[in-house]
Amino acid sequence: MKRARWIRGILIAVAAVFLIATTPSPEAETTLTDALAEAGAEPEFYMLHYGSRMGEAFERETVPGHVERLARKLNLGSVRSVPSADGLRWSASGRWKRNLRVEMNVIVDKPRDFFVQPYVSIKVMGRGRPDKGLIQARDHISHILQQHQIQPRTHFSIQGTISKRTDSNGQKDEMINRVLGRLGAREVESMRTDRTASVSAYTPLFSGGLKTKGGTMNVQAAAKVAHDDHHVILTLGTPIITIEY
Repeated sequence: MKRARWIRGILIAVAAVFLIATTPSPEAETTLTDALAEAGAEPEFYMLHYGSRMGEAFERETVPGHVERLARKLNLGSVRSVPSADGLRWSASGRWKRNLRVEMNVIVDKPRDFFVQPYVSIKVMGRGRPDKGLIQARDHISHILQQHQIQPRTHFSIQGTISKRTDSNGQKDEMINRVLGRLGAREVESMRTDRTASVSAYTPLFSGGLKTKGGTMNVQAAAKVAHDDHHVILTLGTPIITIEY
């Protein structure tokens, strides 16, 4: 009887370890949104950004056709050629559901080459607090890009505001420290001025990252006194912030 209970105990422990090991990590988008709210800021704007070169080179003359097909797959509006100092550029945009605006830009930065490998940039933008629609949009775009042999590199940023206190310098650092503490993140490098504090850090909650002189970073937090001088803007991003702050 004791042996049976002992074996059953081991099996339960093994099962518990297995469940913990296989539990999916939280969505980075949801985690950053919660961290922003817990730091006292009201979520106002967010953006999911995809950027990568196409998986193979094409004849330059065929690029517009590839762009048209990709825009149709993404259910965007008509493709238009946009003058650009970077080379050749095509853009298309559309709205998904009520709150998500999608913009796509395709750039050929070597327009004189016969074979080119365009760069694709897609932004999904929304107001307020992101919901499950953003996660669905993220997965949908990832699937379509992979169908076109494009391996998407993604960035997520979210921004919110809070009323400014008299000691704004202490408030900025307090907000950033609260975010990093919630994420279990360690600082990699930072920049501070009278109106802005920005910290790059590494958290084990998120995969991947960017290598810098200070080490690998996969989350960035910035707090800035707003132009009205009455609010502090908190911006979070992974692996880095890709919206203005």
